[in-house]
Amino acid sequence: MPMDEFDLIAHYLTPLAANKAARGLADDAAVFEIPEGYQGVVSTDALVSGVHFPEAASGDIVAQRALGSALSDLAAMGATPTGCLLTWGIGPDWDSAFFDQFAAALGAGLDTYKVALWGGDTVRAPTPFISVCVHGIGRKSDLLSRSGARAGDAVYVSGTIGDGFLGLQDFATGANGAARAAYERPVPQLALGQALAGVASACIDVSDGLAGDLDHICRASGVAMEIEASAVPLSAAGVAYVQDAAGLQTLVTGGDDYQLAFSVSADNAGKLDAIARTANVALTRIGTVIGTPRQSPTEAFSARFVDADGGQMRLEKRGYTHF
Repeated sequence: MPMDEFDLIAHYLTPLAANKAARGLADDAAVFEIPEGYQGVVSTDALVSGVHFPEAASGDIVAQRALGSALSDLAAMGATPTGCLLTWGIGPDWDSAFFDQFAAALGAGLDTYKVALWGGDTVRAPTPFISVCVHGIGRKSDLLSRSGARAGDAVYVSGTIGDGFLGLQDFATGANGAARAAYERPVPQLALGQALAGVASACIDVSDGLAGDLDHICRASGVAMEIEASAVPLSAAGVAYVQDAAGLQTLVTGGDDYQLAFSVSADNAGKLDAIARTANVALTRIGTVIGTPRQSPTEAFSARFVDADGGQMRLEKRGYTHF
């Protein structure tokens, strides 16, 4: 590679970091302020080649997936993004064309979501990776969490489920299906998360699979959920894929959707129509928060998917796990 670490930073990243906090990327750290009455919200996401994006993925796809997935965590908290730190783990096959694509897509994403690039790190790695650490702010009284769901709350999800999984299949086969964009260019539901702040009782982004992510809310809140399998919203591609129960099980555990799943009390449910219009996203009620079921301890805090006859769907896995 003709450019060294500092050349890469100067050529590709410094032009994207024209903000006060970044200090021209000339210091060892960024400096930023948090307004009175707000709290800082920080999250980081690492994407590894061959795991979170295909080894042959172009730079624009890697940038879009890295920024979109990281910002989705802020959306789940109801936070407003402020800045981010980027770590490049540069592999041997990343060339100038890759970096040109990456920088252009990253710059467009930063502009779209009004996020400042504050700095980061650049290293050489035998397996390429990207890590984005995002920073945001939210009013102390309104920030969302996974731990507020209560029995009787309704369970909702935004958008459609399964398109991330289907989009990856399209990418792998070279097909240009309608779901492919959902995988290549995930859209964090920031406006929705901000609108739900102070309204939803609990919230999570659907990154590892709807079933597994709802389980996270259940465990954090000490509750269970009953989810109507037939109510899970699917795109046209999802409907075409689901020929039987096994197909639906795949989509609710596949992940990469970056929608928001949340619970809301009866007192706040009436606010959701206006929120959906404001955020320009469909919201679908898929179930109810219930008390802890009297079954085995492994089922105590989980989302139970039931079919039209009330039978429980048995999921061989709940979602994506690294280990």
